Amino acid sequence: MRKFYSIFLTLIVTVLTVIIVNAQKPNPFNAKTANIKKIKTIFDFPAEGRNAKNGSGYSANVELLNPKPKKIALVSFYLYDPAMGKTSGGSYVGVATAKAWRTPDAVGQTHIDGIYEASIKAMKDAFAKYGMELLTPDEFIDTDDKAEFYYTFSQESAKREKTSRTFTKAAGSTFSSIAEASVTTLKVCPSGKGYRAFFVTNEQPNESFAANFTNQGIFGANRKMTSSLGYELAQGLGVDAVVVAFVVTRKLKMNKNDYAVNAISLYMFGPNPLAKDEEDKNRGQFYCGTRLFFSKPLIFHDKKSNKPQFSGFDNSFAALSEKLCNYVMNKKK
Repeated sequence: MRKFYSIFLTLIVTVLTVIIVNAQKPNPFNAKTANIKKIKTIFDFPAEGRNAKNGSGYSANVELLNPKPKKIALVSFYLYDPAMGKTSGGSYVGVATAKAWRTPDAVGQTHIDGIYEASIKAMKDAFAKYGMELLTPDEFIDTDDKAEFYYTFSQESAKREKTSRTFTKAAGSTFSSIAEASVTTLKVCPSGKGYRAFFVTNEQPNESFAANFTNQGIFGANRKMTSSLGYELAQGLGVDAVVVAFVVTRKLKMNKNDYAVNAISLYMFGPNPLAKDEEDKNRGQFYCGTRLFFSKPLIFHDKKSNKPQFSGFDNSFAALSEKLCNYVMNKKK
């Protein structure tokens, strides 16, 4: 009998140990970002204008920023799921199929709430290291006039935001079978924090591409956007610059609850220090952008546990913030 109980207790301990170990085992994203020194961020801004001595172009030469920005408004923080889709059938197949999906609203809300709570202090601390105060909406909206201005502000951009994706497939030599599936994209801010989801770029469906950003700056920045955010919004809020942050996540399979991080981006816009008058086309400029990109999206919410893990987002945003601030303050790459 004692031997039986001994074996039984050993079995129970083993099972509990396995459960605990599995519960604590980090997901791919958490494991990849556990050490901040190993997080590889990239710069993300257009080459245009960055070295101009006369303030021309919509990209700022940060050497001309005197004084350097001190009060920074974090005007946008959101999760962005650009949607995924799949088609099948070919020229010699009589039947075509199409599917489209993205993160459900409620799941996306849970994700961004957790990401924000895990990250905001790390961001603030990173900015503070460079003498900058990163202000959240409850801090930069200190009057009724600013509240009205911020929440009614109509952002301009020469690019059109894509709020839905459509996947189409035709099959058969006469295209007698055409399949089409559409789904909206998802942009969601932390609940109850007062953020707006301003538009800066369209991420690609199915997967993001690093080349779309590093050579063009948030996939083709434009004067309307940089002046709208960098000058009009910053001036209206009474700050030196504004920051937009977003996390690109994807639901990897239509019928499986695996959610992954594809990219995290951080952008700063502010007034052109050498703009002369209201007729200047570059009243606001793109100060700097940083991006953390994973060519293979890393899971942070897996189907087995069906729970998100938010560790690692603090390190990710700290690394992005420090790279951005160091460039703006010191122009160091």
